[in-house]
Amino acid sequence: MKYEKAQIGWFMIILFFFIIANLTILYIMKIGNNPLTLNVYIIFTSIFVLVLLIFYRLKIRVDNSGIHIIYGIGLIHIKIKPEKINHVRVVATPWYYGLGIRVTDKGMLYNIQGTNAIEISYTKGNIKTVQIGSNDALILKQFIDKIYNVKEHV
Repeated sequence: MKYEKAQIGWFMIILFFFIIANLTILYIMKIGNNPLTLNVYIIFTSIFVLVLLIFYRLKIRVDNSGIHIIYGIGLIHIKIKPEKINHVRVVATPWYYGLGIRVTDKGMLYNIQGTNAIEISYTKGNIKTVQIGSNDALILKQFIDKIYNVKEHV
């Protein structure tokens, strides 16, 4: 049994495409009193392309080996082992928590779109909490409960 779902960060893709297009226009047209040099253009464009490749999507995979949170091309890959999970619940994250990887008062938040998430409490030395943004949080929670036989603690 396996659950796998990818969410695409369209807002980020469009924003970064717009920034890279503007950098390219500024470089080609030599606009301004101090136009972009080739080196500056390459450095900034490379940074934006690299950040885009790292964060353009969030893939959540749940299988027998654990819960995998994978950003973009996979350079950021977080794994939670099933035997460490204490409980899972669906939560709504406030809009001001933002998108991306965030430290919140409730623990780490991994989100790319929307305000729905699952909150997982797990033991790694001490008890830690992580929230994973998902556009189908209830289905994800039910799958985790079923595959790992997680019981809700009140």
